[in-house]
Amino acid sequence: MKFPEYVRVAPELGLDRLFDYGIPGRLQGQIALGQRLRVPWGKRSIMAYAVEFPERPEVEQVKEVEEVAGERPLIPGALCQLARWMADYYACDLGAALRTILPGPVRSHEGGGKMAWWISPVAGREELAEKSLRSAKAQAKAWLHLSTSGGGWLTQLVKETGAGTAVWRALVDRGFAERSEKRFVRDEEAPEGGWPGVESRPVLGKEQEAAMGAWEEERKKEGGGRPILLEGVTGSGKTEIYLRAMEQTLSEGKNVIILVPEISLTPQTVARFRGRLVGQKVRLAVLHSGQTVAERRESWHEIREGRVRVVIGARSALFAPLEDLGLIVVDEEHDGGYKQAESPRYQARDLAVVRGRMESAPVILGSATPCLESGWNADREKYRRVRLTQRVDGARLPKVHIVDLRKENKPKRGGPILLSEDLTVALKSRIQKGEQSLVLLNRRGYAPSVQCPHCGKVEECDRCAVPMTYHRVDGTMKCHFCDADRSAPTKCRECGSPVLQYTGAGTERLQEGVEEAISGVRLTRMDSDSMKARGAHAKALTEFREGRTDILLGTQMIAKGLHFPKVTCVGVVGIDGALNLPDFRASERVFQLLVQVAGRAGRGEVAGEVFVQTYTPFHPAIQFARHHDVDGFREQELEYRKAHGYPPFRRAILISFSGASEAQTLASAEHVVKKLRLAWGEKVEVPDPSPAPIARVEGRFRFHVFLLVEKVSTILGDLKREVLAPKWPSHLHVSVDVDPQDLL
Repeated sequence: MKFPEYVRVAPELGLDRLFDYGIPGRLQGQIALGQRLRVPWGKRSIMAYAVEFPERPEVEQVKEVEEVAGERPLIPGALCQLARWMADYYACDLGAALRTILPGPVRSHEGGGKMAWWISPVAGREELAEKSLRSAKAQAKAWLHLSTSGGGWLTQLVKETGAGTAVWRALVDRGFAERSEKRFVRDEEAPEGGWPGVESRPVLGKEQEAAMGAWEEERKKEGGGRPILLEGVTGSGKTEIYLRAMEQTLSEGKNVIILVPEISLTPQTVARFRGRLVGQKVRLAVLHSGQTVAERRESWHEIREGRVRVVIGARSALFAPLEDLGLIVVDEEHDGGYKQAESPRYQARDLAVVRGRMESAPVILGSATPCLESGWNADREKYRRVRLTQRVDGARLPKVHIVDLRKENKPKRGGPILLSEDLTVALKSRIQKGEQSLVLLNRRGYAPSVQCPHCGKVEECDRCAVPMTYHRVDGTMKCHFCDADRSAPTKCRECGSPVLQYTGAGTERLQEGVEEAISGVRLTRMDSDSMKARGAHAKALTEFREGRTDILLGTQMIAKGLHFPKVTCVGVVGIDGALNLPDFRASERVFQLLVQVAGRAGRGEVAGEVFVQTYTPFHPAIQFARHHDVDGFREQELEYRKAHGYPPFRRAILISFSGASEAQTLASAEHVVKKLRLAWGEKVEVPDPSPAPIARVEGRFRFHVFLLVEKVSTILGDLKREVLAPKWPSHLHVSVDVDPQDLL
């Protein structure tokens, strides 16, 4: 068999090109796709990834690979292919795509985690041990345990037998046991609170049966069939479809990835899936950014070594190195959390469809409010739409009340209207009945801005063109864009006036208002400030589930995917600001948020109610959400998008420029625009650069060029050449975001 003589690699240097190296005879046959290699680079060595095996190198003289890192490729071949697709579509270098797929904790520890001593019995020593160890009772007891179990980790053997390390060392020294150093593989640990009970398998309703039938039909087709867009009203049993699909996939020897948009959803999702797996020899792993470095590294290696068959996590879990992939589920597929903010700016929902196609793995995209792009793909039959229109067990969708704040009495001491009379009465009533409530305000802190009423000065971030948010808990002003903070002022920094006005409300202020209005209320605030501690999400949700909390108040992390049958009331506060953002997706996001949070109510035996407080009660997004009318909203929003050429009718690309000098940054943006206009002529309309809606962040001035194109692939080459390839000055940062989700 002839082995490749050359390898094409992607360096871990962020370069948008590949380099060829020779494979010396001693390493031939040892390098596979995805293998991490050490290669010469000038006077030093760097790490790189094998991505191709060309018959001939692109240059006449090539250097040779120095070393192969690890016995097997860290990145499976299928994920190498996915990285190539990412680099091509999202306009990033292949090295960046590979670094995204292979997490930092794994790259920094090629060996794969901590080493430990493995003790195993020496074969054929049974009779000698029986005679020789009679006088050494501790060693005899340890030997009996070891010979029965066949071996174990030293720390576990000490724990199981009570025999100290000296006993085991003596067995090794006397030739009855062998000691070898291996990578430690931990047993699956029970979650906090113990293992969940067995998740029951409810009888499927007619619509659920039809959904399973559609999935079965599609997955039997070549390549795994079309992705299933599972469009089900909140509480309609979408998760049961995921569970049944997982069971069927596992029974056929294939593996499963389940994606959720936020860490806060992970504990509940993991509990349900673990519950269904109780009693089966199937290991489940969790991957998300809230894990420690060691946890992420160990989980990744367990998956790579084939000891894990189900992976649950946020967007990065899509890159779990599972072989024999048989199912990918993207829950709450509409959620913006699936979009990566830094390069490569991938959309995990779309990438899940790509990975499924590459590996012939069926894909299920689930949501009560699918994004318009997914719905559009279903309309054109690229996806197969399956609908669940009824809640399970005949539960009714909650009644939604729109509270017109223009008619509400203003607080006597000034300030914003935190709780309307209707919402206050409803919350009190639910507590008296032993029921629970959710209150949503998608803004952190106490007050979004602090202003001097005398001179009008607003406390702004020194580095960003935004007001700083007042956090009363620790008495600081914080910028939610660059994380800068400073002590809250006691007087105006401009005119010295001791009187300051706290404008608007965040979750801290709302918590204060609820506790003042409802004495003795048991309330938990759930936002990124209060949930910083390790395990805080799981603890808060567990306490709420067990009825130790009356009201769960928080940001959008409480709005989606959570299932609490005792929740019968939902309040929505401060939604108007999100409707007025300079983003064509603003209405869609508000509609989705309202429908999702409304869907948390009435999932048990008692009917639910929702109260939406607003100054714009007749806005279409609010009215369609009031009636749970997904089709009506989609139809109207598509008309608006079509009239303006917005996605899904055209594809959006955002080119961003940021720099320390406003004039130089604008000049660079204008230079790029001229180049693109020359390259594309009239094929693509290239607008003039405009200041970003938030014109300065972290001391850097920002300009945007927003493109709408018919097809991304036809212009990416020009974008890479004119925007990404040039060596811009170090003070200037230029980026390309394909299918942007955030235009601020």
